[in-house]
Amino acid sequence: MQWVARQHFHHRSAQMRGWGALLLLIACALWGWLGFLLWDTDDTLYCFRASSVCEMDTTMPKQLTLLGISAPLSAAGTGLLVAGSVRRQTSAHVLQVIEMQRSEERARNK
Repeated sequence: MQWVARQHFHHRSAQMRGWGALLLLIACALWGWLGFLLWDTDDTLYCFRASSVCEMDTTMPKQLTLLGISAPLSAAGTGLLVAGSVRRQTSAHVLQVIEMQRSEERARNK
């Protein structure tokens, strides 16, 4: 029973790490796209003949949308990746402590 619970715990930790890595990969792609949009600032000035009103066409709403989506994805991905790694390392540490305690008890009983 203990082995099954441990395997389930490790599987959940691996899933957390996988989802975290996937979210970070998506966020990285969005950050790259955002960087490209910031680097390629080709603002165009449109003037309308009928009203003599000129407007600047910028991609700022698209950039802000990408930033608004990629920042929470980065935070969530980092949190999941770290939490999954810490869970796995903590589980391994606890198992080592339990094994050391059992070996000390066996040494005392001899």
